[in-house]
Amino acid sequence: MNLELGLVHLSYCSQACGPIGSADLDQLLDTSKTNNKRDEITGLLTYSGDLFIQFIEGPKASIDRLMYRLRGDRRHRGLIVLTEGGEHERLLPDWDMELVTPQEAHHLLREALRESDRYGTVIGLTRLLAKLQPDRYQSHI
Repeated sequence: MNLELGLVHLSYCSQACGPIGSADLDQLLDTSKTNNKRDEITGLLTYSGDLFIQFIEGPKASIDRLMYRLRGDRRHRGLIVLTEGGEHERLLPDWDMELVTPQEAHHLLREALRESDRYGTVIGLTRLLAKLQPDRYQSHI
């Protein structure tokens, strides 16, 4: 296992304030990729039509700055941090930011869960999976 000192991860969900079209999502992703590359952040975003769920990982200072910006972003409201932790192996090393369907996110997070042997990461990933498919994981939380 290749743990990175100072690397933290965080996932959150929030509700869109209005309809977000594909052009808006493309612009959001382009901006995120540019900023995340600069700030050494990787992650994934899933959007279900009214709900965002995002998993991000990177240096603590970069994640803190990003969360400050996200809390002020008027495209969504009700941001709730689902999981957070530190000192882990980067799960998405090549993804500055990728938009994935809830099904794709579920598959990726299940793979990460299978490969993880750190208790905090396992719990965090399980909680995130429960947000993606509550009917499947509700009895396990």
